[in-house]
Amino acid sequence: MAGITAARTLMAAGQTVQVFEKSRGSGGRLASKRSEMGRVNLGAQSFKAKDALFIEELQQWQQWQQWQQWQQAGWVEQVNPEQSLWKGTPYSSALTRNLLGNIETQFSCEIRTISHTNNGWLLHDQHAQVRGPFQQLIVAIPAPQAAVLLHDCAPELAAQAASVEMQPAWMVALGFKEPISLPNNLRQLENSSIAEIIHTEKSAEHPMQTIMLRASLEWSRQHIEAEPEQAISTLTQAFTDLLQTLLPPTDSAFTHRWRYATGALPTPTILLTDSQRGLYIAGDWCGKGDVESAWQSGTQAAKKIIYL
Repeated sequence: MAGITAARTLMAAGQTVQVFEKSRGSGGRLASKRSEMGRVNLGAQSFKAKDALFIEELQQWQQWQQWQQWQQAGWVEQVNPEQSLWKGTPYSSALTRNLLGNIETQFSCEIRTISHTNNGWLLHDQHAQVRGPFQQLIVAIPAPQAAVLLHDCAPELAAQAASVEMQPAWMVALGFKEPISLPNNLRQLENSSIAEIIHTEKSAEHPMQTIMLRASLEWSRQHIEAEPEQAISTLTQAFTDLLQTLLPPTDSAFTHRWRYATGALPTPTILLTDSQRGLYIAGDWCGKGDVESAWQSGTQAAKKIIYL
């Protein structure tokens, strides 16, 4: 979200933008996965919007931006007006894919080192190919990865990124072709192993009833190197214990481990900068560690460049 927001804002201001993405697709922790169960959100299921400008982007048309606002375009929907809770539609990664639009992006391109010369920033990828030079560079990646990438060329910024303690999270999805009976208070259930339960009913888009289990922070820490089968088995048993009933065998199951799920600077700053060299470090972890913070950080990074 931080990198895409920065790219969109720069493009709207007439800047030439090039995005490099390590993964095969966009989304980060707003990712989703195709499966036998249908599309399943792997990370953030929803997000809050409290910032007036962020809400304006979600709800209202902005002439200068050259893009439809998100709700009008059908990219988001409000799921709880009282809590100002939103979600991407029809799934989380559809939002980031729509936001990225036709911005030039190199996927499966891991930038392993960066260096600054008199001509600007050079990016060195996993194939030893050099990209650049670029006059302005926005690094929008998890704090531990930013700390490594910036270690040699921007040690002070790297040290700030290294101060962020990112926490892991295991996610386990269980699919049932024949729907199972669930209690009404499902979202309130938790134990030492499970922090959240997300239920998706069987439908045309979801061939199976799906239960997504988000492991607790403590369990995820203790089992960070667990094998996928172990995570599925243990958390399924923990879910069974919560329901206090015997579950039928699952028809499909998979898991995803987020090494860097949550975390933020002790004092939110929104953005880390070395403006003399045109280097800006953005991410949700620069704020409060949520989607809104990522949007704020990416917007602020772009505006620093626009108003140089």
